[in-house]
Amino acid sequence: MTTNNVQSATPARATPRLRHPFEIPIYVFMVVLNVLIALLLLGGAIIELAEPTAFQALVIASTPLRLAVAALLLAAFLLAPLFIFVRQLTRASTRGGSVLAGARQFPEVEAIKREAANRLGFRRHREPEIYVTAGNGVLNAFAASAFGHDFVVVHSDLFANTLEQNQRALRFIVGHELGHIRLGHTRLWYQLSTAFSGLIPLLGPYLSRLRELSCDRHGAWFEPDGGDGLVLLTAGRYIYRQVRLPDLVQQARRNAGFWDTVAQLPLSHPFTVRRVAELSRLGLIHDGQPAATGAGARDRGAPAGSGGVATPGQTPR
Repeated sequence: MTTNNVQSATPARATPRLRHPFEIPIYVFMVVLNVLIALLLLGGAIIELAEPTAFQALVIASTPLRLAVAALLLAAFLLAPLFIFVRQLTRASTRGGSVLAGARQFPEVEAIKREAANRLGFRRHREPEIYVTAGNGVLNAFAASAFGHDFVVVHSDLFANTLEQNQRALRFIVGHELGHIRLGHTRLWYQLSTAFSGLIPLLGPYLSRLRELSCDRHGAWFEPDGGDGLVLLTAGRYIYRQVRLPDLVQQARRNAGFWDTVAQLPLSHPFTVRRVAELSRLGLIHDGQPAATGAGARDRGAPAGSGGVATPGQTPR
């Protein structure tokens, strides 16, 4: 895959619908729950501020409970300013403590970012920035937004293991993170729309896992030979090159069972081997398996089973 089309005004190929088909329905459900929780909090505020009544005395008679309700209401009404504060602080911290990739500083990753942004339909003036920061041994990357700015941060340990040895894996990772921005996961309105419901055990993590699966499709569509980007997270930076992707896919298929599903329920990210197997099932990554037929056939333009297209401001991998 070359980068000759980076400077073109429009994407070289129409971007397919890469969002997981369950993400939007679950998101809508979570928004409805979020509104109901907000209404309950508003009702609590009205009861708290109203003249004392028998109902109020029954519901919040004890002083500790009144203090807890007051604290919860205060946090709810300060939620939007708090999110804005954290988002702006994240960008400022990133700019002050990370290295911005550009034409002269890490030009390879800047070229990858521009190609991915071009193919995923970003306008040239809204292309995200990409930074490299010290990871202190952590293999991670995340996408974030602030007012007027989108950006991706790649930890140096992940960056160093892919830039020189495996740029296809780096391309997958960049495509994945740009997917978060493209699908709106880092937008303020999105984060506020699930601010309360996202805290519900099992439901919040489930939506988070769907977001990750959607963005895996972006990374694989951009670089179908970049499955090593996920293998790196599974086996670690020292031995991931010795892992055979077809065997990892077979492992995921053998381990698909009740307890594996239960163990994943509280997690914000799907098990990595399941992510690899899902991309293989859709035919989006080259894993050495025989090509699927029919709806599962390998087609980077229209993957089978696709639907419509951390802290506030961050969407980790």
